Amino acid sequence: MQQYVLHFPHLKISAEWWKDEWMATCFLNHVYCCYLPAHCSHGLQPLDNEVFNALKAAYRRELERFASLTDSAPMDKVNFIRAYAKARRVGMTKKNILSGWRVTGNWPISRSKALRHPEIQQDRPNSGPRVTPEPRPYLGSDDTPQTSRQIRDLGLNKTPKTRRRYSVIAKGFEAQQQTVAAHTLRIASLEEELARLKRGKKRKAVSNPNKRFMTLGETLAGKEPIPEGATRYTPVGVEYVSSSEQESESEAGSVIEVREENIPHQPPRWSRRMVKKTRVQ
Repeated sequence: MQQYVLHFPHLKISAEWWKDEWMATCFLNHVYCCYLPAHCSHGLQPLDNEVFNALKAAYRRELERFASLTDSAPMDKVNFIRAYAKARRVGMTKKNILSGWRVTGNWPISRSKALRHPEIQQDRPNSGPRVTPEPRPYLGSDDTPQTSRQIRDLGLNKTPKTRRRYSVIAKGFEAQQQTVAAHTLRIASLEEELARLKRGKKRKAVSNPNKRFMTLGETLAGKEPIPEGATRYTPVGVEYVSSSEQESESEAGSVIEVREENIPHQPPRWSRRMVKKTRVQ
């Protein structure tokens, strides 16, 4: 059983029903979809990072070989197909494909590889003369400590009892710093939420197609019965009927049934009529 993986970094499908039908068709045919964020194919597309590089290098070698043999002949479609067929056998190998997945961090999953991509790193400043770092000044008794390390340094060259006291003070200072950091983070999140509410404009929620495909795959893998029309989009019309109309219809139906039982059968009226025939003179 072969399994295939398709990448769609720039695919935009507006119809939700068509997306579900297409995902179901791919899953039933052992094709697994992988949706990548937009404008990130240079860093997340396995083909761009490994397979195409080997394919282009092999294709250039074939072109150089062809040019050395026939220098004056133009590069027509037949020669292009021959050169590309040879380059494809060299570049599109299992080793290169798996290496592309590993380099981009798609599988095995590694977020750090995507974040370390050279094209998204900050520009380094121009390398100038190295400056030796200045030694840390000595914290005297009249200076106010700013970190727990400085508090512990105050206990150096002191008695063990004094060092323990400074250590307790440093632990309390660290706990207070953690509390302040948590409050700062909470305030920042609340300010962001307040700014979002002030804007007043609601953005359309964008569904994650990867989660949709996995949910659909789990449903199909569970061998649940799929209706015949599940993969087709058919508009369904719903007619609303009030309870008073339903009661009136039920009462009218019961009355009609009683009348049909009580009314005797009568012959049709046309059988009683006298048909007059005109005489032809």
